[in-house]
Amino acid sequence: MSELMELSPAASGSLIASQAKDVQILSDGVECAALDIVGKVEGKEMVMAQMFVKTPVHPQKADSAGIDWVFFADTLNFCFWNNDLDAQYEVTYKGEKYTGYLAMCAAINRALDSGVPITSPSFFTGVDVERLGQLLIGDHGVPIPLLQERAACLNEVGLVLENNWCNSFSKVLQASKNSAPHLLQLILDNFPCFRDCGIFEGTKVSFHKRAQILVADLWCLFEGCGEGGMAGIDKLTMFADYRVPQSLQHYGVFKYSDQLMEHLKNENLLESGHRWEQEIRGCSVEAVERITARVVEELAKRGTEAVVNSILVDQYLWGYRRQHNAEMGNCPYHRVRSIYY
Repeated sequence: MSELMELSPAASGSLIASQAKDVQILSDGVECAALDIVGKVEGKEMVMAQMFVKTPVHPQKADSAGIDWVFFADTLNFCFWNNDLDAQYEVTYKGEKYTGYLAMCAAINRALDSGVPITSPSFFTGVDVERLGQLLIGDHGVPIPLLQERAACLNEVGLVLENNWCNSFSKVLQASKNSAPHLLQLILDNFPCFRDCGIFEGTKVSFHKRAQILVADLWCLFEGCGEGGMAGIDKLTMFADYRVPQSLQHYGVFKYSDQLMEHLKNENLLESGHRWEQEIRGCSVEAVERITARVVEELAKRGTEAVVNSILVDQYLWGYRRQHNAEMGNCPYHRVRSIYY
């Protein structure tokens, strides 16, 4: 029996949205989100250059150490949530409290500041669960979620770098020849833990959240220049996670079935690969593609010159959820323990 051909994330999103039973993409919501983004682009609140602004917990230099940092962080860029009544994963670093993904970034820097070469493949290839847990521990002793899975991912990618890439992800970046699609394929071909796909209605679909965000983060590290110039960066989709769907609900882009909404509001877990999970993630990809296309169309109609792509729209929606978290009590997220997002 021949192996199923895998659809790209964009094609997967389109297919899933066309066959979804419990998630609807509403045109009025797409229009609302798109026009809000257009207003922010025209008001200079949202520009591509903002993607290149480095937060205090991200590497500031586009060098080999920065590349190592980005690869390390994106290998572990998944599943930071705890149940609402449990202690959350937070890290206080240089007087600032960080949560979720940014908390892990702070913990990485804390380890580097203490002299531990945590982002070096020669270190993390052999790191064990206990040592990694100590290095990434949150405030008040709260452990980072899925610690064992994180250690396994690091050991896996470290061995690949050691055996095939002279112990350096910089070699992978160089082999991509400044092509975002080529770099994405190199990541998927070489590092199994980045392969984020499944079967939907008999078709092999893909999301590749961490692999795509690794490409985008390297592009941002280099501010779109030099080694990070990356032709074809616009071919990337949004990064299908569990936070952007909350913003899509808030804008009225998403409408969930009563059964799905009840499941999410009860904070019930979903198994990785469940149809509801695939519908939410696939429809997120398709929704952002539609929003992005509408933003580009409207800006062109108004004669506004601006570069907008799905990465920028994703970044905006992800940040929107963080800024408006208190207003999103009626916008639950899907809870899946997964290494993929």
